[in-house]
This record gives sequence, structure tokens and C-alpha cells, in this order.
Amino acid sequence: MKLAILSDIHGNLQALNAVLDVCKDRKVDKYVCLGDVVGYGADINACCDIIRELCDFTLLGNHDAAVIGAMEESYYYKEAKDAIRWTRDELSEENLAWLFTLPFSAKIEQASFFHGAPLQPSGFYYLVHAEDARMHLDVIGKLNRWNFVGHAHLTESFLLSGDSVRTITDKPVVPGKDEKILANAGSVGQPRDRNPDACFVLLDTDSELYEHIRVPYDIQGAAQKIRDVGLSKRFSDRLEHGV
Repeated sequence: MKLAILSDIHGNLQALNAVLDVCKDRKVDKYVCLGDVVGYGADINACCDIIRELCDFTLLGNHDAAVIGAMEESYYYKEAKDAIRWTRDELSEENLAWLFTLPFSAKIEQASFFHGAPLQPSGFYYLVHAEDARMHLDVIGKLNRWNFVGHAHLTESFLLSGDSVRTITDKPVVPGKDEKILANAGSVGQPRDRNPDACFVLLDTDSELYEHIRVPYDIQGAAQKIRDVGLSKRFSDRLEHGV
């Protein structure tokens, strides 16, 4: 089975459509979304409509949670708060109701999925450094073979084995017996690893390998839409620089 793992779309329709074109070429069997369908970008309803129809499940991201009042807005800086409030006003009733139904985690076979760090999915903690991964050694027995997270908009990945953590970013491996993988899925709609191309993960359960796939898209078009609806230029600039 080929499984496409999408995360942090953030209302970026140009990026989402480009990713889905690649997924069709790769003959993807299933789609999942790790959350943050909304926030920052302009095409929030179009992205929600596509993800609701396409994905086997979608998780609740922190921006999704803030929109429905399940997370305090005080966590966010002013421009992000403005985007949250704009999103709340612009979402269709159907899409707003859908956000209320989203879970914090899900599983398919030997893979588990979270928006933030698995240690406490509802806390929306980042998984970025080896020390963040090391904290999961205490619960390694509760982890699945593969564990994919969003939230950080990065691609850092780690292999947990016994009492050790090894960084495997850019060199994915097949986990051995009793080994667990913690992998960031990157971001479809707002990458922050200094590569502006959209990013998603393709997991092949037959070969037991996964890969981060980068997809160029119409960044200027997505950035202009952000400016056109009056959201912060900070969000459009980030698209162009991948930060």
C-alpha cells in the first residue's frame, strides 16, 4: 500500500493541488492528513473541502483547534491571531463543524499519526531535536513501528532503539525489531526548512520505506492570494523563502 501523509496545508490550495498531482502519478492508495488544514493561507474552504473528501482521516492541528476555541489564542502572536479570527469568520458552516470532529491521533496498521509530539498529542509539542525524540524512550513500548508528526513544518526524523536515539533525517531506514521511527512529515503549505517546495511523505508498506517528496508549485500565486485577502505579508513572504 502506498500511503500519502499530508500535513500543515494552511489554506495553500496551489501547494495542495500540486502535491495531489504527484500523488496521482505515484498511484497513491490512501491519504491521511496530520492537521492544520487552515491558518495562514487564503483558500481555507477549498482546502477543507478537498481534504474532507480525500483523506481516510484528518487530525486536529493547533490552528484548527484555535479556530474552534479548543486552544487559547493567547499562544499566538498578533498576525497569527488575526488569521485565526479571519479563518473563523470565513469558514463555511460545514467546514467549521467538521473541525470539531477531528481527533488528536490515529493509526493504520503499523503506523501511528499525530499533529504534535506523540508523548502528549493534545499538547501540540514540537518534535524537532534529538532530545525531543529522546523523551519518547520512556514510552517506546507504546509507540507504533512508524510514527509520523506534523506541526514543526520540518523533516527531522529519528530512530529509537532501546535507550538510544539516532537522527535519520534525509536517510530513512527500515526499522528493525523493537525499533521505532519518529518522523516529521514536513509541510504541504508552508515549509520552514529553507526549501520553499511543498513537502509530503509517501510511505510504502510493502517496501517498508518512506520518503519526503518535494513538489514545486505556484508560490507567487499563493502569496498573492494571502495579500489579496488582507492577511499579514509575513505569511506570504515565508512561502517564498521556505522559513
